Amino acid sequence: MLVNNLPLTVTYLRYGTFSLMAYGMLYGFSQWLQSGPGLSSTKAGLITLPMSVLAAVSALVGGRLKTIRNPLIFGTVGLVFAAGCIAVITSGTPTLLLALLVLPFGIPQGICSNANQAAVYAQARQEELGTAAGLLRTSQYVGAIVAASLLGLLFGKHPTDHGMHSLAWVMVVLSAALLIATVMDRTLPSAAVSEQHE
Repeated sequence: MLVNNLPLTVTYLRYGTFSLMAYGMLYGFSQWLQSGPGLSSTKAGLITLPMSVLAAVSALVGGRLKTIRNPLIFGTVGLVFAAGCIAVITSGTPTLLLALLVLPFGIPQGICSNANQAAVYAQARQEELGTAAGLLRTSQYVGAIVAASLLGLLFGKHPTDHGMHSLAWVMVVLSAALLIATVMDRTLPSAAVSEQHE
């Protein structure tokens, strides 16, 4: 299936790369908050809570969209911006500003997840939908595993400002490459499956 359906394989690669950045942010930022600024786990959770709420809201909005290509492009632009915001934080950044700077990550988390799922349903053959959906989840897990490995490489024993900035710049480069690849991907359907059958 992966060999015979290249657009679907590209969707898995795109979602895996997106997941790498999403999990890198979720795992890395919370660790850094406790090691860099020295916040408690409770405060670290409260700082990331608005981002998670925004991710849930954007997932609800993204689920109602009838297109695939435009939400993916919009969400990836959001990733570039969000990664850039993380590149400027330090251990001395005020807590409220930290919460605001991490907030933009919520939008692409919801929108890109839904759009990639819709892309799988549009690109996979009807008889392969179950396998295709399972492989999408597998690509998400692979992205999470790579993110954990990347954090180990960049953070070492303790997350530092330098490690967080390194992570941010890796995400800037990856999200910019993902944006270019998404814009140039002409195999992406414009409409979701329900719209294509109407």
